[in-house]
Amino acid sequence: MFSLPLFWIFLATVALVWYMTRKKEPKGQKEIPGPRGLPLIGNIHQIGKFMHLKFNKWSEEYGDIYKVKLGLQQAIIVSNPKMVKEMLFSDAFSGRPHVDGFDIYEEYQLGIVNSEGELWEVHRRFLLRQLRDFGFGKSAMENLILEELNDVIKRFQATEGKPTGNMKETLSLAVINSLWSVVSCQRFQHDDPKLMNLVRNTNKAIQQLFENGGVFMFIPWSRHVIPEMSGYKGFRNCLDQNRKWFEEVVEEHKKTYQEDNLRDFIDVYLAEMKKTTDSNSVFYGHMAEKQLVATLADLFFAGSDTTSTTLSWAVVYLCKNLQVQKKLQEEITTVTGNSRLVSVADRPIMPYTLALIDEVLRYSSIVPDGVQHRATVGKEFQGYYIPKDTWIMPNMFYMHHNPKVWGDPANFRPERFLSEDGKTYKKSDNLLAFQIGRRQCVGETLARDTVFLYLTNIFQKFDVSFDPNSPEPSMTETEPNFLLNPKPFSVIMKSRF
Repeated sequence: MFSLPLFWIFLATVALVWYMTRKKEPKGQKEIPGPRGLPLIGNIHQIGKFMHLKFNKWSEEYGDIYKVKLGLQQAIIVSNPKMVKEMLFSDAFSGRPHVDGFDIYEEYQLGIVNSEGELWEVHRRFLLRQLRDFGFGKSAMENLILEELNDVIKRFQATEGKPTGNMKETLSLAVINSLWSVVSCQRFQHDDPKLMNLVRNTNKAIQQLFENGGVFMFIPWSRHVIPEMSGYKGFRNCLDQNRKWFEEVVEEHKKTYQEDNLRDFIDVYLAEMKKTTDSNSVFYGHMAEKQLVATLADLFFAGSDTTSTTLSWAVVYLCKNLQVQKKLQEEITTVTGNSRLVSVADRPIMPYTLALIDEVLRYSSIVPDGVQHRATVGKEFQGYYIPKDTWIMPNMFYMHHNPKVWGDPANFRPERFLSEDGKTYKKSDNLLAFQIGRRQCVGETLARDTVFLYLTNIFQKFDVSFDPNSPEPSMTETEPNFLLNPKPFSVIMKSRF
């Protein structure tokens, strides 16, 4: 039965919560522009299925920096490369958003991607040092990439003239194996059921998140009051299953650990834990083991899905732009004579290939809203006051498609990264595909090496075209996801010689 007094109490509560949680600029500070929202939900109802498209529209309306309200959370959207660089090099904006239940351990903020402060700084240094020791950026890592790539090429040769099936899945497995062999000394078979379950759970978790508009991320109480309706329950179930798999990997290593035979990154991490006696150290005790598990999850997903997605878009663009595919193949032939594999050492003399890769990164902008940062203190920026705990979101897609910067951003044109005579590769400061600053992607070198080696060696050996009996993907239509993925597609490989 409807109760008028209770209704008024409810409205008063909503108004009070809205008033208490809104962030006002201190006196004398400019007000950050932005769209008006509603109490409690902010601007969520205005965003739609693809957040970056709405952010692009608002960037044109409100300028290089504006604010939105995602539920109760205030976020600053930055659409200017110079501003993004200034912010992301600042300690004040180097935090990560605190979203309860979003991490692989529900009650903690661990790993490399979502941690912050001393925990993040110490583990980032440790991770980079150990991965370099295991070959990142060296010939040893290149050999691992080429080993997996050779298997991919053999599969393509065995099915020449026939549809490849889902191209993204084929590339994902190979990319995962190169990285995972360094991390855990393990290599997956193409149809490994554990791997398939891991990927399936991840996709399901993302589906749960996007089907419900990310409600539980931005409206914290929804995960407790309406856990199923908000998507939180399904999301957590998927993450918990994945966490158990990574915990099993660590347990297997603990059982076979030998102090005088450190096989991989996990063994090195366990060795660091074993020698740590200081209870204040981030490598001490059960929390250090949780941090290891969370780091493995970050490496597995952030280190593989982004690269395979970039490669998938590259294949789409090259099939859509056959003249670009031909120019790539001509440069490969000039450098190698098609008598050997392309190697990383060839990169300095392959300007068109480097320009092509940068154009793929620009055009696809697979992380369209960037990786969110958090203001760890209240700070003035460009005459605006940004309160503590405000999210900072670099509007990557807009920056990479701004006609004032790129002229003709809707055209896929690698030449924009070449000198006028086409002989020299020109790096652009406006391309921020791996972000910038203190939290720049640790895997940029590996990602660039992998994309370079896969593109050049696959297109050295094959002419690639879309499967005429399957839907042809668009260059702009994507799947709703954290990453902008192309629609599933299949191609036909035809040997060139």
